Amino acid sequence: MKTPLLLFVIASLASQPARAQDPAASKSATVDVVESNGNAATLESWASAYGSFDKTKATTRALGITVRNMSATAPGDFEVEWFFFGKPANGSKRFLYDKGSQRLAVKPSAFEKFAVASKELTSERYHSASSGYTYHSGDKADGWIVRVKSGGEVIRVKGSNAQLEQLEHDKAGFEIMLKNMRNP
Repeated sequence: MKTPLLLFVIASLASQPARAQDPAASKSATVDVVESNGNAATLESWASAYGSFDKTKATTRALGITVRNMSATAPGDFEVEWFFFGKPANGSKRFLYDKGSQRLAVKPSAFEKFAVASKELTSERYHSASSGYTYHSGDKADGWIVRVKSGGEVIRVKGSNAQLEQLEHDKAGFEIMLKNMRNP
């Protein structure tokens, strides 16, 4: 008795006009991100014969970003945004220290690769051999978020860790962090 019902459903679907897909732009993409340390430079350094030392370093983070258009027929017009986060060397309050964006036109079933690098973060480490005292100051990298947008809508998010990906999903909190960007 299921056959008449099945035939009715098939006939109903077949009689409906086909919905035209918007061929102008794909809204389907994937994003892969590979992180590297970027550049590191020692700005100042000294060491005593007794084992005390002081070292000031400047470091950047680099990301290799790959965006793939998952549509086999529609080209993709995507905006890729990236955000770099840091923390004080002696603290845990996360801050945004660099961001950027790039528009990509990706052919159907194709991909685009590009690289970005953050601004420098500077940190200092001092150690006294006689007292055993160690002091850290400055800032350290804490992670990143990469978002892919299509038509102003976020369609993919990739973060260096789950906590940062969750931060991006808190729209109000994320917008506050973006407005309070700190220059190291």
